[in-house]
Amino acid sequence: MWKSIANQLFRPAWILIIIPFITLSSCRDLVQDEFPDITPVPTINSFLIPDSIFKVHVSLSDELDSVPLGLIDNAEVQLFKDGAFEEILTPEGKGWYSASQLVKYGSRYQCKVKIEGFEELSCSDSLPVPSDILNIEHIINAGKNEEGLSYPAVKVTFSNKPNEKRYYELIIRIDYHGWWHKADMFDITDPVLLSEGLPLSVFSNENIDGDNYTMLLNYSTGSSSSRDGGIHKMDLFPFAVELRSISYNYYLYLRQLYLYEIGRYPDFTDGYTGTFPLHSNITNGYGIFAGYSTTISDIINPE
Repeated sequence: MWKSIANQLFRPAWILIIIPFITLSSCRDLVQDEFPDITPVPTINSFLIPDSIFKVHVSLSDELDSVPLGLIDNAEVQLFKDGAFEEILTPEGKGWYSASQLVKYGSRYQCKVKIEGFEELSCSDSLPVPSDILNIEHIINAGKNEEGLSYPAVKVTFSNKPNEKRYYELIIRIDYHGWWHKADMFDITDPVLLSEGLPLSVFSNENIDGDNYTMLLNYSTGSSSSRDGGIHKMDLFPFAVELRSISYNYYLYLRQLYLYEIGRYPDFTDGYTGTFPLHSNITNGYGIFAGYSTTISDIINPE
């Protein structure tokens, strides 16, 4: 029902201001602009989503921003489900391989990939059973931002299994004039999200007690207007709440992806220019093999 929407990355533009008559002394080191060629390594990528065709993408790693990637169309990709061999995937071209069956939650999937000239690759992950959305409360005026613009919030109550380690991602999807997009989360105040240490609505149930939990998400629609020349207010649109029950590998992947992007396109005003690797669970290779089960609410009109 839902299609994944790629996150939009906004890269800040920087203006270098040169002030004359001021001389600053500093240490100068030669920055290396030539790097040794990397050795290509097989890469396996697959996101497991219930009721979708099981598909795997196989390629070779290359230098940063290399286009196109080295695609592999002659691999042998074996699929296992709950420890039992299922089938050999069919190559579809451009590095894609597909199975004849749909992905189902509650099962453990494993792939073994044979590529000539490389060691056999393997990867596995389990899809958790989805949790239920029990209640949704929309708050029109949850607070004001630095510009005095009011913003809304959503309280979502969902089921939890306190005796089982669980991982979640909570998403608000807005119907912006027929185009569904992911709302921006900001000003995180929920204690469970704060305990994760990153500005993401990705979390575990480590700090959740009981069979259910109510989470508060402040969000922005990215649009505001003023009526009759009055105060600007944030525009509200129909929305739906998506609760993803994610695997541990998907949880680690989302967290590392955020850190990776911060390191790749840093905000130099924060004084940090570190780098972070992406999470991988591929034996003898790179990539990610993970998935999630999802529960989606009905469409809600906030007004």
